Amino acid sequence: MSEKISVFLYNELINEDYFKEKGFEYIDRVTVTLSAKRIVFNRLPLEGEGIKGQGLPNIEPTPNNAGMMEGMLYDMYDTFLPKLDEFHGYPKECNRKVMDLNAHDFHTVRGIVYFSQPDKIEEKLKPSKELMKLFRKSRKEFSMLYFARLMNTRTCD
Repeated sequence: MSEKISVFLYNELINEDYFKEKGFEYIDRVTVTLSAKRIVFNRLPLEGEGIKGQGLPNIEPTPNNAGMMEGMLYDMYDTFLPKLDEFHGYPKECNRKVMDLNAHDFHTVRGIVYFSQPDKIEEKLKPSKELMKLFRKSRKEFSMLYFARLMNTRTCD
């Protein structure tokens, strides 16, 4: 019998249409934050994919452990875990671990979080316009301030 898992998504899968287009299904979803972390676009695309200077979303600690990043916590059946692992390139491209996340009613929830392997990141990369369009279509999922900061991110194309 399938068990329920919770997965924190902050990449293109935050867009509900894209999430479903990739064949995923969820039971429930809610906006959550990850304290003392921020979204960066320093993950290298797979060999032969992406465009010059393109970086994929990743997580890194914030300076002085201040701030937070936003994302969606999807509750889904564990039968989707192998597909999530494949999408994120786990374990070769990304690692995953269960972390504490903050729901907007200030209670803590736990969820699986994917982040890049250290040898798969590079400085001075930027997201693609295509990725930023997916984020733009998901603006209702973000706080106004977080969304405005995200939309001010320069792209590589």
